[in-house]
Amino acid sequence: MASKWVWIAGGLLLAGLAIWFVTPPADHQQTMQRTDLPWQVSVEPDGSSRVFDLHISDSTLNEAIAKFGNPEAVALYIRESGTRDLETYFGTVTMGPLKAKIILSLQVDAQRLDAFEANAIKQEFSAEGHRKLLLNSEDKQSLGDARIRGITYIPTYRGLEADFFRERFGEPAAWKVEDEEHVQWFYPDIGMTLLLSEEGREILQYRMPRDFVMPEGVELQSPGKSPAESSESGKE
Repeated sequence: MASKWVWIAGGLLLAGLAIWFVTPPADHQQTMQRTDLPWQVSVEPDGSSRVFDLHISDSTLNEAIAKFGNPEAVALYIRESGTRDLETYFGTVTMGPLKAKIILSLQVDAQRLDAFEANAIKQEFSAEGHRKLLLNSEDKQSLGDARIRGITYIPTYRGLEADFFRERFGEPAAWKVEDEEHVQWFYPDIGMTLLLSEEGREILQYRMPRDFVMPEGVELQSPGKSPAESSESGKE
């Protein structure tokens, strides 16, 4: 399975975020009145996008805090390749009848990342071996103006069926079987990747459509061909 997804799931566990279980909503009237649901994605003329009432590439962490509440953790991840990702973890966020964990990827220049790395108060390691640095209070307070680079949305309900997402997003443009339990669906037009899991939680990851790059080894949608929903369906 792609390491990014394992790393996200592992990061949630390391952060000590409790998971709650809810039933998918049946109140359509309540959802129709909202503009911040996971499938309500709009694409801007410049190739950026809006979701959860936030503009990816333009909205700031302060705007996200006004929407989701105070974050539970901020961490700088450093991969073996040297790539650095600054992420903010929110606890259980409720939007209408839906509940989820939310992770924001923040856009910060290299100089500030250098300072955060040097001033970190604690270092841990993810299941994939990536370094996880916890920021000090002063550095965390300075992030209010940081712009959002990407959003990860993890529903708290286990076992959502593929049809639940198909009805809301449509058929994916492509898909990729990762392992026996995980399949990725790709929606490049809105910059979204969906991880379907047979046992765990589904994960939705949003980025700007203009920056979306289709990974190697995907199967493309074509007439008469249905996307894989599991490793077994991917073998058909």
